[in-house]
Amino acid sequence: MLVVKIFHLGILFTVFIFTIHISSVYATVDAKNNNGSLTDSNISSIKPDNYAIKVGEGNNTVSITKYFPDYVEIAAGDSITWYNGVDVPNPHTVTFVRDLDNIEKIGVPFYVSNNTQIIPVFNNLGEPLEETTSNGTRVVMMLNARALTPTVITANNSVMDLKKDSIYAFNGSEKFVNSGPLLSLDKEQKFDYSFSSSFTVVFNKPVFFEYTCLFHPWMIGKLVVKP
Repeated sequence: MLVVKIFHLGILFTVFIFTIHISSVYATVDAKNNNGSLTDSNISSIKPDNYAIKVGEGNNTVSITKYFPDYVEIAAGDSITWYNGVDVPNPHTVTFVRDLDNIEKIGVPFYVSNNTQIIPVFNNLGEPLEETTSNGTRVVMMLNARALTPTVITANNSVMDLKKDSIYAFNGSEKFVNSGPLLSLDKEQKFDYSFSSSFTVVFNKPVFFEYTCLFHPWMIGKLVVKP
């Protein structure tokens, strides 16, 4: 039963933390114009060798769980900034994973002592998702900080906590590179926790990469870094 709860926790987190709306908006794709600068005024401060990809915005005929564009070709040394252009708080991540063994789930179980008190911050907030095993051990589901904040796990399993709206130089050996949830650039974030609006990665080595969203694993982006 606990495995089933873990499987569904990503959906439950999205519904519980964020109010999800479907908005009929036109998707735009940003790339370099003739003078090398980006066309979107929201990200005009980033470097001229930077490409931009909008995450999660569609319209009546295009899926909202999609990267725009979902395939790009860049040159070594170029960078990409991903940002959520949707005005409503519908979170998406940009997550590079070496293989499925290295993926970080949104919710993970932790053992706690049976006398541990879990006290809600607000009245009538609810209660934690927990179970007691057959031998009496108490297990509590917790949100995983590695999935919900900008995080890198290196080839030797070192965990690097990145800053909000990070710029990260990808070396290709990482097991896990994650933006954390990206929310709209345009709207003031009125949550107890401040999530990123953008995530920028510099690609210095020619290679093919795929990435996904931890909330929507069918959401796949592909990029080719040419010499």
